[in-house]
Amino acid sequence: SGQYLTGPMVSEEFTGVIKGTVTLKRHVIIGAGCIILPSITIGEGVSLGAMSLATNDLTEWGVYVGSPAKRIKARSKKLLELEKQFVSGTQGGGKLGLSSTLNRL
Repeated sequence: SGQYLTGPMVSEEFTGVIKGTVTLKRHVIIGAGCIILPSITIGEGVSLGAMSLATNDLTEWGVYVGSPAKRIKARSKKLLELEKQFVSGTQGGGKLGLSSTLNRL
């Protein structure tokens, strides 16, 4: 557009760059090469496919792809049960999980 200057030596007042905090909730997966615009919240359990562009907040437990990113399906919440088992160290009566992992260190 010619309204702003670009380059590493140009002061912020001349670049027109918009800043904002990007918030990632628990169990989020961000694919390679994604772009997340400023002031976006990625909800719990969201999976954002590679090379996607997040232009709006992404609601929890969804799979998003594309440019701009669109929700294509719900993501399974089974990993929440697996997380509980891992943290408690129980799975099928065996001693697996966080506590046994830390004990091995």
